[in-house]
Parts: sequence; C-alpha cells; structure tokens
Amino acid sequence: MDGPLESFTPSTVGSRSRVASSVYPGTPALSVMSPMSVRRRGGRMFRSTKIDPEEYKNRVPWHASRQGKATLRKTKWTCLGASFVGVLGAAALVVTGYLSVPKHKYCLVLDEQFDGDSLDTSIWTHEVQVGGFGNNQFEMTTAHEKNAFVRDGQLYIVPTLSNETYGDAAIINGYTLNLTADGTCTGTTEADCVAFSNTTAGNYSVLPPIESARLTTKLSRSIKYGKVEVKARMPTGDWIWPAVWMLPKDNVYGEWPRSGEIDIVETKGNAVEHSWDLNANIVTSSLHWGLDFATDMYQKTLKWRKVKRDYTNQVYYTYGLNWDPKGMRMWQSKPSRAINTVNFDQPFWKRGNLASALVNSTHPSNPWIASDNVNAAPFDQDFYLILSVAVGGTNGWFEDSDGKPWANGSPTPARDFWLNRNAWLPTWPSDPTKRGMAIEYVKMWRLAEPGETCAA
Repeated sequence: MDGPLESFTPSTVGSRSRVASSVYPGTPALSVMSPMSVRRRGGRMFRSTKIDPEEYKNRVPWHASRQGKATLRKTKWTCLGASFVGVLGAAALVVTGYLSVPKHKYCLVLDEQFDGDSLDTSIWTHEVQVGGFGNNQFEMTTAHEKNAFVRDGQLYIVPTLSNETYGDAAIINGYTLNLTADGTCTGTTEADCVAFSNTTAGNYSVLPPIESARLTTKLSRSIKYGKVEVKARMPTGDWIWPAVWMLPKDNVYGEWPRSGEIDIVETKGNAVEHSWDLNANIVTSSLHWGLDFATDMYQKTLKWRKVKRDYTNQVYYTYGLNWDPKGMRMWQSKPSRAINTVNFDQPFWKRGNLASALVNSTHPSNPWIASDNVNAAPFDQDFYLILSVAVGGTNGWFEDSDGKPWANGSPTPARDFWLNRNAWLPTWPSDPTKRGMAIEYVKMWRLAEPGETCAA
C-alpha cells in the first residue's frame, strides 16, 4: 500500500471523509456520525418494562372489562350452540335409525333357549357330509357330541382334529371313509359321502382333516318373511369360519344360487391384530343369488361392519334379520345397527344385469319372472336356519396372504393345510368352549297375516 496510514484519534472520528480519503486514497467520502451523537439523538438506549405497583393496582382484568365480558358471552353461546347442534344431530341419527326399521306384527315360530342337557333333535338336524359344501372346506360335518353339545344353557359348535377319531396315518394315506355304507350321510352325491386318503404322486388326497358340525331347522322350522335373532359368541382360532345363515326349504327356483341364500352373519376366528384390521375384525352379511356358480352376484348385496372393540370372540352379540316383502336388514346388537340393508326396489334379474349372462354358452331365461313379488324373488319363499362352524376353504373367504398355510389355487389345499398345522394349531384354544361358537339363544318369528293376532 502506498504511503503511511493516518492515525485514528478522537479528533479525526467526526469526519469519516477525511479518514476514508486518507486511508484509501481515491475512494468516495462517507459521512459518519460519532457515538456521542447517536446517544444524544436516541435518548436512553433501553426502556424499563418494570410494572408500577400503583398502576397495576388500578388496572381492570381483561375478563372483567367490557370487551372481555362481551367476548366471553359470545364464546359461551357459540359453544352452547355447537353442543346443541351436535346433540340434535346425534338424536336425529338415533331417530332415523329407529324409524328406518319397518314396524310389523310377528308370530313366534321358535324360541330355543338350550335349557336341557342335550340337543333337541325335534328342532335341530345334523348335516353329515365330507364334500366341503361347494367351498372345498377342510372339515367333515358330523353328528358327534364333541362337535355339537349343550352345556350350562348354551349350544357349542366346536371344530376338532380328525386324527383324534381316525388316527394320524388315516388322514394322509390308505383310508376310505364311506358315509353311505353306514347310512349316516345327508348328502346327495358320492363326493358328499365318500372320502379317501392317498399319497400316490399325482393323486394326493387326504381325509378332511377337521371334524365340525352344521345344524339346521330344515325339518322343523322355516319362515317366509319375518325375524331371526341369534345371540352368540364367535370362536377363536385361525382359519375358523362361523356362520349364521339360511337356505330355501324347497328350492322353488332351482338349485343354488337360483333359489338364493341369506347370510345373516359370518366372521373369522383369526386373531385381531389391531382395531382397524379388516380381515378378522369385521362381521359380514350378504345375499347369494344368480343363475349358477359363475353368475353368483353376492358382491352386489354384500356389506360388512367393523367391530372396533369387544371383539366377536370375546363377548356375546345378538345377530338378527328383519325381512319383509320390501327388503331385508341384517344387524348386530339391535335392528338400527345394520350390517347390511337390501331394498327390494328392483328385480334381481335387473340388479345383476343377468340378461347378458351366459350359462353353457347360452342366454338363460329369467327364473324369477313368474313370482308374485318379482322384486323380492328369489327371496319370496320359505327359508330355514343353519348354524355352522367351517374351517378353511378355497372360495376366497380366506384370501391368499403371507402366513396362510395353503393357496386357494393349490391342487391339494386340505393336504397343505394339514401338513402346516404347526402354524395354526397353536392359535386354537384347548378349551372347546372357547374354540367353538357359543349360542345362548335362537328365536324366529314369521310375519303375521293381515288381521292375525299371535300369542305373545
């Protein structure tokens, strides 16, 4: 740098131009105020925020001020108004739910309280079959007392292991179970009545690895329009499938699903992993109807309801059906708490667009066209009640997923299920009353005829 720097002393502070031009020759002059002049212009650098006790003593609190009182009044009435609207809304929901349930007169058909120490066979009939009931289920249904028994005023339907009856070896190889030979089969085909086990490669087969029960009122009670109530606690255990449902007594419109099926409630025994579990933590209701298996239109009349706490295998719920010529309501706990509602506001033929369906490469005719209530058909005939506990199957009720011990598309699903029993058997309680569906009571009513008076 050329030339010596000028010394910086108090006498030179007042003129920044002189400092700048002498330190950096050729730079523009800048004016600078001295610290003393800054202090004089701004006065005190800091203002005290200390509260004067006398001033505070005379100050009115905000909530006692005119503005504060007005604001608090407004807030109070706003909260009260919002609460009132909420109460009205909740009341409206309750009233709407109550009014949505049609009011009818009913005549009692069945009041089963399971008061005795054995099953009343004048009411209940065992279905005894080995064929899987169209779903390729893994259980055979029996008339064994271990699979359906009455104890302490409750009916229990309990799945057990078939090897407890037939031995381990019989399940896998070299055994033929023929229910026709002993006269116990209630099915109509050989597949319903005969099962065998075989380990020959390419011809694998097993006996149904589970025994359970399926009870019906087919020979004793049925209703065409009316009410059903079943109070039950559902079973615990992976891949257990309990159901309360109905089938037509006479198949007026032909074989399943032409004559329909009413599923009042179905659940799954798998453990609930969390409150939002949509696999095990739901109750489902549906109607099955169509022309054949391929055109079963149940998905158009299927609904489910989530159970967020007090799960179905922990407490008893009442599951019900209200059914009249205008529609159906399947419910849990009370009729206003619907699982599924189906209004008969159009023919099922139209609802399923079945005019465009093909059965055996042809367009079939409408099987329900001759009904007196075409909007209700096929649900305009007598149906009987079924209580069942199934296990597994390949119809998709149990969707393929990680941890599932069989695949629905497997050629040997029951065998796969049995060979992987170490994965699911530990989830089945050793106490049969916990492993099974427990039913406290069953009630059925028919819709009273016009002018009819029924005994209370």
